[in-house]
Amino acid sequence: MEALESQIAKILLGNNKSSQTYVYVMAEKAPIGEAELYLVAELPLFNPAAEEACERICLAIASTLKRSYRRMPSAESNFENAISQINEELGKLAAMGQTQWIDKLNCIIGVKETADLSIASCGKISAYLLRNGELTDISCSQTKSHPLKTFENFAVGKIRLGDLILLSTSQLFNYVSMDRLLGIFGHMDFLTATQTVIQLLKENAEPQISFGTLLNLQVPEGETPDAEMDLENYVVEKPSGQPNALNKVLSYIKSAFAIGGVSPARIPKVGLPGISFGQKLKNFSGNTKNFFYRLPHWWNSLTGFTKSQAKTVKANANLENFKQLSSTKKFFLASAIILFIAVIANIGVAIHLKKIRTSQSQTLGQLTQIQTLLSNAQSSHLYKDDASASNFLQEAKSKLPGAKTINSADLALYNKLVSQMSDLDTQLQKVFKPQVTNLGSLGAGTNLIKLPDYDAIQVNSTIISYQKSTGQIQDNGLKLTLAALANAYISGNTAAVYDGSNLYLWDFSAGKILGAGFAQDLPAKDDFAGIAQYPVNGRVYVADKKADQIISYLPGKITFSKLVVAVRDPSLGQAVDITIDTNIYVLTKNGVSKFQAGKLADFSLQSLPTPLSGSGKIYTQKDFSHIYILDAGNNRILIFDKSGNLVNTLLSDSFTNMKDFQVDEKNKTVYVLNDGSLLKILLP
Repeated sequence: MEALESQIAKILLGNNKSSQTYVYVMAEKAPIGEAELYLVAELPLFNPAAEEACERICLAIASTLKRSYRRMPSAESNFENAISQINEELGKLAAMGQTQWIDKLNCIIGVKETADLSIASCGKISAYLLRNGELTDISCSQTKSHPLKTFENFAVGKIRLGDLILLSTSQLFNYVSMDRLLGIFGHMDFLTATQTVIQLLKENAEPQISFGTLLNLQVPEGETPDAEMDLENYVVEKPSGQPNALNKVLSYIKSAFAIGGVSPARIPKVGLPGISFGQKLKNFSGNTKNFFYRLPHWWNSLTGFTKSQAKTVKANANLENFKQLSSTKKFFLASAIILFIAVIANIGVAIHLKKIRTSQSQTLGQLTQIQTLLSNAQSSHLYKDDASASNFLQEAKSKLPGAKTINSADLALYNKLVSQMSDLDTQLQKVFKPQVTNLGSLGAGTNLIKLPDYDAIQVNSTIISYQKSTGQIQDNGLKLTLAALANAYISGNTAAVYDGSNLYLWDFSAGKILGAGFAQDLPAKDDFAGIAQYPVNGRVYVADKKADQIISYLPGKITFSKLVVAVRDPSLGQAVDITIDTNIYVLTKNGVSKFQAGKLADFSLQSLPTPLSGSGKIYTQKDFSHIYILDAGNNRILIFDKSGNLVNTLLSDSFTNMKDFQVDEKNKTVYVLNDGSLLKILLP
């Protein structure tokens, strides 16, 4: 059997403020495999506020259809499984109280796999097969549907070369008769016929009427030109006003020099649909070659000169000879020169305008792709698949062109997409703006000294501390005779202090170091990647990114002993900070790694619309429910559950240069060192 390729026209007209119905049309390749997925849906729109609910129902059907084709079961069961899942999702919506669509949904679902076409429909919908000049109804709707089995029947059949599949809302035949439709598609090429149908709908239908139609013509594989790409975006014609003088001149230039590559016999009464950027480039290249190929012939025809005569003219073309010409000859020669310059100028203008239109067409194509990606992201978010939603959003952001490249006609769509991205970003990041209190200035520093009742900064030999129980900031309330780069509270009045080369025991209530420094297998200052204490075994853990290891040290009365390698893994070379509950969590430049009993565990954080910056701190404890990350590069605090799911993103205008933090989950409080100030944040 000859391989078939689909030539698609996707028509969506209406869906404006005056519309009485909401229409949704989708034509996409399946995520996996070669299947093509089609959907046309219609719901009554009793008031503008109902549009969001209608869109949610249509997106539920579309996303379930796409999700069911992300796997590769046997071809025979693909469509049946998809319909079953769609019925299940609609049943869930009904169970949740969203019942406004029951017995009001008009919808048809189609899937083409090679030469097999599967159809399922409900409500009043049009599905026809045009073959050999005859239209055959292929819909299979029930007279009354059940909310738990909306799509009860489905049909499967073979399609052939030249078959035209028409999937449409029922309003189509109120404005275009079947006989007229047969005549249009019987005497015109596919895209011209499609544009003619659009024009008829625009001319005859009231503004409150919405249409959704998919037209699918089967052509031999590989014969679809770039201008008629598979699953092309909407075929939309913008109404044009009266041509101005410049447009008339350009039209004359184009017709005179065959710019555009369309012969007069094939020009329809309405404009042809937009041509892809690739095809425009090919057309321009071919037309340029034709122009320069014809130019010598036009010149010879215009002047009647041969090449030898042209050389003679060139030799005699000087000012003295020009002065000797009669006034009539001077006039005609000057006119010819002016005409030639005007032609060249007009060709230059035409090429420039062509480049502008090509750029605008490319930009509109990008915006349409972004619109589809955002629709997929919203659909995934609706079904709690935030990882996929985040990926779709990231891809949409990567395709967004600069605002300066957007023309005025596309500016409204561009602004709408930017707004949708911002809203979706906020939803996916689960942004919470906490209450923030500035407790005062501690001074210049990069690391907090974190103790049960104190948060402090060491400036030279002075410690400026905030005492939580009294709410007071004081100088030298704590005393430390060495420069602390990091510390970890142990128990009682004792803390471990790292100074860049040694580990010390510090009695912070007495303000003294208890014994000599312990230096065995400690990292150098530049290789240090965090310190944490585990209350269960009392050990202090230090990360060494150069040695790709975490070593634990047992504190004694005055110093440390019995060092043990707790973790050795190459990923520690990217370590930024560590924290411990019963497992060790390592914040790296690429994310978070989890080590259980010394081995790398299966763990990853939920994908974020804005990835981690690669700098910051991580904090949790054995009795904590959550993992907290201070993402310094993005000035935010991320809260995850211990399965890696995002719970909240804390954002505030007060977060300007976040450096370190301490979390008191029991009292729902976070202390943040921001620039030189200590901020107190209340958790949600």
